[in-house]
Amino acid sequence: MVQSGLLLFVLAVALPVARPGPMPNDSEKNFLNNPYRVYRIYPNSSQELDSCIELWKSATKYHLNFWKDPSRVGVAVDVMVPPKMHIQFEDMLTERKLDYIVTIKDVQKLIEERERHRPAGAGSFDEKMRDESGSGPFYDYTHYYPYEHMRLFMREIERQHPDIAKVYTIGFTHENRPIEMIKIGSPLTKKGKKSIWIDAGIHAREWPSSTTAIYFMQQLVSKYGTDPLITQYVQELNWYIVPLLNPDGHEYSRSSTDPEVRMWRKNRAPNKAACRNRAKCCMGVDLNRNFDFHWGETGASTEPCEEIYQGTSVFSEPEAKAMRDFILSHRNDIQAVITMHTYSQIWIHPYGHRRNNYPQDVDELHDTGLKAAAALEKVYGTKYKVGSGADTLYPASGGSDDWSKSNAGIKFVYLLELRPEDSVIDGFILEPRFLLPTGRETWEGVKVVVNEVLRRLNSGNNKQSQPFSRSRTNRNKRNVNALSEE
Repeated sequence: MVQSGLLLFVLAVALPVARPGPMPNDSEKNFLNNPYRVYRIYPNSSQELDSCIELWKSATKYHLNFWKDPSRVGVAVDVMVPPKMHIQFEDMLTERKLDYIVTIKDVQKLIEERERHRPAGAGSFDEKMRDESGSGPFYDYTHYYPYEHMRLFMREIERQHPDIAKVYTIGFTHENRPIEMIKIGSPLTKKGKKSIWIDAGIHAREWPSSTTAIYFMQQLVSKYGTDPLITQYVQELNWYIVPLLNPDGHEYSRSSTDPEVRMWRKNRAPNKAACRNRAKCCMGVDLNRNFDFHWGETGASTEPCEEIYQGTSVFSEPEAKAMRDFILSHRNDIQAVITMHTYSQIWIHPYGHRRNNYPQDVDELHDTGLKAAAALEKVYGTKYKVGSGADTLYPASGGSDDWSKSNAGIKFVYLLELRPEDSVIDGFILEPRFLLPTGRETWEGVKVVVNEVLRRLNSGNNKQSQPFSRSRTNRNKRNVNALSEE
């Protein structure tokens, strides 16, 4: 008991907990009667889609924040527009004969209602987290919490389950925050054990992804020894889970209810070299454009002020380097990489840089994705699309998922776009009451992938991926532009 108390004291000193409370409200900063709005545009023809793409390319010029980029005819485009641009933006839509509706009339008000109110009677997070009356540490899924709470929760898992859980730091951010990962497995020290990698929060504004990763941790440790399937998962596999790959960006997005701050996407790179001799400079790199896979070809930008700025070079960012270094050092053991984003409800397999371009084993990836989406749907009826990112959303190069498949050679690689679906107006501001359902249903889908990993291992078919591309229209011939492993 003395040792336990001492450890908790050390943790309290090492990891000071920021008590969740009302975040700073910046209503004075924005015009109360003319706030940030979200417009939903419906491109009904190829010409209208081209007009949307034209606006998307001019996003920085007009201070537009695209929540959902233009992708296909008939697929809605969501754009957050600042107060000073409402009239001009609506004029531009009218000139281009684009149909639209206003889905969120006041973004800041919705942020304050959904994310900044402490639930009544919620009590102290850290006190409830350390409540050992249940089967494991408690996590409050009714509220969004800062990075310090995620770190403290992982430490508490490690404290309560020292035989199967250990926390590691895999790198540091520009602002010197540690990028922390929890390893779960039994035994922890066994070498050559096959493993699963899961990460979340590579984009700062996508908060529900991190909560979902934390739910996965809790399932593994709380049901180990009682649930036969979970026990098998922990005994036969190591789990590497990074709940927040972009801590700097996440904490910045929590620092204000100003929609431009809350909707921050990138990391917090200073971009001093990139901005040299430029009249205007902006911080941040889109980490999911910074990986060495067709870097800079499509869906990325060389302009530091763009949301999709790719960085000065491949792996210019410490967060991307941390993921790269860990996966490459464990590439012979990692059987699946799952990276979580929001939003759109899509189960995405590689490749995302070009439409109709896939790895050699696309059939197996696609079929496993369909089974995962079906298992997910059985929980609450939530429907997911399945396909490549380029086919279901839009082409974009430099993604961590495509790099994991092609360059690291990982067999099962998926990018999950979590709730809500396209037709729901919430976008990135998911109501907290949906956090736990999101975790539950996504876990059922992930279990399908893990079961397939175990099936292959137990059957002796555990060869890693061959990083070649092909078109699904001719699956028996290797694409002449095959992607070679680097």
